[in-house]
Amino acid sequence: MKYMNHSTRRAMLTAVAFATAILATPLAHAQAAKVLKMGSILSLTGPNASIGKEGVFGLEYAFKQINAAGGVRIGSDTYTLQLVNIDDESKAERSVAAAERLITSEKVPVVFTTPASTSTLAVLPILEKNKTLGMSFIASAPAVVSPELSYSFRSTLTSTNNINPSVDFLVKEKGVKTIAFLGRNDDWGRTSGKAILARAQSLGAKVVVEEYFDTGSTDFSALLTKVRAANPDAVMGAAFIEDGVSMIKQFREMRLKPVFLSPSTIWSSPTFLKAAGKNAEGVYVATGSTTSDTPAIRSFTQQFEKSVGRGPLPFETTAYDAVMVVLEGMKKAGSIDPTAVRNALRTLEHKGVLQDYKFAGTNQSEVVININEIADGKAVMKSSIITR
Repeated sequence: MKYMNHSTRRAMLTAVAFATAILATPLAHAQAAKVLKMGSILSLTGPNASIGKEGVFGLEYAFKQINAAGGVRIGSDTYTLQLVNIDDESKAERSVAAAERLITSEKVPVVFTTPASTSTLAVLPILEKNKTLGMSFIASAPAVVSPELSYSFRSTLTSTNNINPSVDFLVKEKGVKTIAFLGRNDDWGRTSGKAILARAQSLGAKVVVEEYFDTGSTDFSALLTKVRAANPDAVMGAAFIEDGVSMIKQFREMRLKPVFLSPSTIWSSPTFLKAAGKNAEGVYVATGSTTSDTPAIRSFTQQFEKSVGRGPLPFETTAYDAVMVVLEGMKKAGSIDPTAVRNALRTLEHKGVLQDYKFAGTNQSEVVININEIADGKAVMKSSIITR
């Protein structure tokens, strides 16, 4: 048996120790990074699927970008992000079950809530009871940020944020004196109808038709016949993609002449505009800041196109910003504890892709409202204001 001399043995031990240190370094970093799960209840099936799919893609895109950059530092810990989305099938009872699962099984500190206000409002008391943060970037009912829901926040517009600017535009800019309103028979549609009636009356205008239709309706002939009989100066249609495409198509087929404005932001999306085609030309759409043109939006769009191979859809960008708002709240709190984050969010000011988010002691961010005209298949901004 041969024995190594002392110097040779010491050299080999040093080499082994160095190699072990190199191999251990990535493992140590991997062990140091914690996993932060965030939940979402975004519809992948049912009437709200088109919006929900955009939302999920936007959340996933944000998570991938953050994780690729090494995660996010919150307090003394570094986290990689993991999204747990549950498809509620556009049904409120499914949303409730999803919320309970995300809280009890997945133990998420935050849930991005459903597209439908009805479903979101069914979920929020569960989040409140369990002190779990809720962030809404689609659901627009004013009650989503009611005072009794201290853990519920919204980064985008309410159903009424864009109503007053819409009616103001019609009355003050287009000279409208009479309005017909056609809205979905849900919380959003009915809340919009009440707000339109109140604003029109305050400006000396009159709502001469107020009718509601079931979600997913495709036959609007009876409602549009009522519109024709009333002969209004303008029609406001609160519809999503499937029912909205049918509504504006039949509006054109009946050769109705009133100005048409939709307070549904999704009417500015490439998905809707492609489906509606030439029937959408000349329609006015009230949106949030997704139709703005700023250096931040152009930069984000370029990066998104490089990564994904196409431009971002509206709710993809709002989802991305919603993630960043929540993470900025966590950074400010130095914790992922929902109560600490809630308190931090209320005083948060964050410069996002779409706009500056300011909560100013409330659970509702300031929002940008744009009035746009559809021209050559695109939404072209005509006017813009900031409101809460």
